[in-house]
Amino acid sequence: MNEQKPRKQQQYADSSISDKAFKRAIIWFGIYCTLFCIGVAFVVNLDNAYMP
Repeated sequence: MNEQKPRKQQQYADSSISDKAFKRAIIWFGIYCTLFCIGVAFVVNLDNAYMP
């Protein structure tokens, strides 16, 4: 007889997202990080301008 080994049960749920959605999420994350850094630099620069 040709017995096959039982398949190992999957440990975690399959939470794969499409490659397109993953790349889009990375792009949006980069845009938000860039805007946040520009905003922080702008506020720090304004704060330094008004310090005596």
